Amino acid sequence: MTDDDSGALRTTALHDAHLALGARMVPFGGFEMPVQYAGVLKEHEAVRKRAGLFDLSHMAQYALTGNDVGAWAETLTVNKVANMKPGQARYNIFTNERGGAHDDVIFYRLGDERWLLVVNAGNASKMWEHLNAERAGDVVLENLHGPRALIAIQGPRSVEWLSPYLEADIGAMKYYSCVETRVKGVADPVLVARTGYTGEDGFELFLPSDDAPGVWDLLLAENGPRGLEACGLGARDVLRLEAGMPLYGHELTEEITPLQAGIGWAIKFDKPAFRGKDALLAQREAGDYARIVGVVMDGRVPARAGYPVYARAQQAGEIRSGSFAPSLGKSIATALIEPADAAEGTAIEVEVRAARHPATVAPMPFYKRPQA
Repeated sequence: MTDDDSGALRTTALHDAHLALGARMVPFGGFEMPVQYAGVLKEHEAVRKRAGLFDLSHMAQYALTGNDVGAWAETLTVNKVANMKPGQARYNIFTNERGGAHDDVIFYRLGDERWLLVVNAGNASKMWEHLNAERAGDVVLENLHGPRALIAIQGPRSVEWLSPYLEADIGAMKYYSCVETRVKGVADPVLVARTGYTGEDGFELFLPSDDAPGVWDLLLAENGPRGLEACGLGARDVLRLEAGMPLYGHELTEEITPLQAGIGWAIKFDKPAFRGKDALLAQREAGDYARIVGVVMDGRVPARAGYPVYARAQQAGEIRSGSFAPSLGKSIATALIEPADAAEGTAIEVEVRAARHPATVAPMPFYKRPQA
């Protein structure tokens, strides 16, 4: 995910629905998007305890077809693609020659020669140009950014509240799987994935933009009285930070590699070759790289992106993301920090408005959902 908001603003198919609900709209990823409706705390609480509904239609969707998609994509990304089976979803990162991240993405395999790639809104143009510039073999690209919408329902009651509208048994789906199924009120099959960005169970629905308002309104009308809340980007950012999930432009950039971001599990070094592999191997071997760590402030003073971090009386890094975490009752953050000061439990200081405030390097994720 990214927070790039440059350029002229676009709107999603649900823009009128957001205005009707009284959402506060802000620029995000090149779109005018809802940052909150009833308030970040109420929306956060809904997702953690019941369920929340998100418009993610600003995310770019690209259809990939052809015999060579899997093998071709593997040369550009750190994770494996070709061995995915139809019905699987997989997190991945497109890297540059230095090992930095062009974008973090999700691949969905729909069939033997059919794939869906979802990239961050702020990176949509960059990634579309990159994919076309690198395209080789039997690979056909189609840009669905606009014609297709994306609605997410996230929270412990997601299965219960979404199931009545779908033909597929979504309760039986595995995490990071997907299925094409019928949705009430939509003529064409809809892709439903058990994926999300909140740390909770949930689903994402990829559907035609013309059908999105009807599905959105139906879900809220019938489940709103039970506690389903429309949720904006403010709650989503707090939820993902609590869950230790990276935000492109903060924990991942063209300069910050997946190793630095703590996503080494996604790098499959046993692949024969991929863009940036040599640089990442060298970085792993040296081990002397600055890395993303969790930070818990001693008090409620919030740490914000760009604030300096000090250890042993000298600057050791900077904050990359920060927020008050309702699930913990504390202010939390991520920081890009030198390895000598990155160990869990290390006492550090964060400079906030010229004053230094005590904090501690902490493990991530900050929050894990209770096991059923």
